[in-house]
Amino acid sequence: IFHMIREVKETIKKYELIKKGEGLIVGVSGGADSICLLHILHTLKECMQIELTAVHINHMLRAGEALEDERYVERICAVLDIRLEIVRIDIKKSAQKQKISLEEAGREERYKTFNLMADRYGAGRIAVAHNKNDQAETVLMNIIRGSGLNGLQGMEYKRGAVIRPLLGVERSAIEGYCKKHNLNPRIDSSNLESIYTRNRVRLDLIPYIDHLFKTNITNSINKMARLIKDDNFFIEQQIDQIYNEAKLDGDGVGISLDIKVLKKHPIAAAKRIIRNAIGGTKGDLKGIGSKHIESVVELAIAGRTGAVIQLPKGVRAAKSYNILKIYIEGEQEKNPIFNKKIQIPGTVFIDEINKHIDAGIVDGVLDTKNFTETGDGGITQFFDYEKIGGPIYVRHREEGDVFKPLYSIGTKKLKEFFIDNKIPRQTRDSIPLISKGREIVWIIGYKISDKFKVTENTKTVLRLSFGDGRHNLE
Repeated sequence: IFHMIREVKETIKKYELIKKGEGLIVGVSGGADSICLLHILHTLKECMQIELTAVHINHMLRAGEALEDERYVERICAVLDIRLEIVRIDIKKSAQKQKISLEEAGREERYKTFNLMADRYGAGRIAVAHNKNDQAETVLMNIIRGSGLNGLQGMEYKRGAVIRPLLGVERSAIEGYCKKHNLNPRIDSSNLESIYTRNRVRLDLIPYIDHLFKTNITNSINKMARLIKDDNFFIEQQIDQIYNEAKLDGDGVGISLDIKVLKKHPIAAAKRIIRNAIGGTKGDLKGIGSKHIESVVELAIAGRTGAVIQLPKGVRAAKSYNILKIYIEGEQEKNPIFNKKIQIPGTVFIDEINKHIDAGIVDGVLDTKNFTETGDGGITQFFDYEKIGGPIYVRHREEGDVFKPLYSIGTKKLKEFFIDNKIPRQTRDSIPLISKGREIVWIIGYKISDKFKVTENTKTVLRLSFGDGRHNLE
């Protein structure tokens, strides 16, 4: 058992999953995996100086069982003295609304909630409990779907803010850990039924392969995934160089590629470059499959000038002589340009987008608690007026803009913030900003800057409210 704690600690160090003093959101379902993860992180809490917040999501699918899961997680967190947030989400309703599977809807809602909680508590990482068996199941599912190398390398120990400290640990070891510590985790009855793809792989396919070939397919797949990950990393480095060579300076709409460069390289390289261009334009690759990539390659290599291919989610690929352009339908419409000084106190109208900014001062603040919860995308936000210390403007984004997101450590380019938060390229120019020179004070509808937030030392608060235009005020 101590060996397992040491193994997880070494994994954290090897893959740089957690920094000392960092806040962690821990996804806790109540099952063996997440309870084991929570218990190990709690054990490492003092030596790693980490702050834990457990988040339990009730998917509202199993009625009484789900409520028992909730109560169990509450009891565990109370015993360990860990802060807990419980969120109830109607996953069935969400799946029907989005026309996706329960599995996919559950995953999307979970990570959306984890990210919201990370913002609320200023947590730098989101820890989830995927293990070695989950990795094998994921890779097998991707093989069944006809995945390329990206799918065959499986899940990563760290991707963005999400970390997986148990990814190298087998489920049997996790169950042994829970038994040793008398944790008595919950058992999700739906995991015992072959009704979902993952359950069929877990309950039927893997045991069948192990029995038929007298092997441990879980270990074999994990070894393969590690090898592929190393190979894929090298390939992506080469592709990045070709991609930069192929990418043309365009008109700010979509991404344009030099077809002559695409033709110089193997078809496998062209596919990856086009995949990167679609991802860069759309913000992600959801709904984009290999058949779509192949159709765009065919357009680039053999299509006629002027031809346009329609891809999912409004993505378009157009060929013009030796240029392949990837863009979002309708994004050719130019966004309005504006840059207006904010009157403090006062109201400035932005007729170009039919909006206004109302500014007010709150003097002699004795208790700043009412002004500090400013991390969400609300239309009213509060700032330390003395820290701003000069004129501010409401405007569209410009080259060279920088931003320090609330609760973050460092300043980054505004473009990097948009990319990290998967804000589609076609909407970035339409987001109004409050700026002090090149420093962004507030990305309206998203986040405020950490540099200008209200703290316990704030004496004068600046209130900014964003709303509809003149006709709503008159």
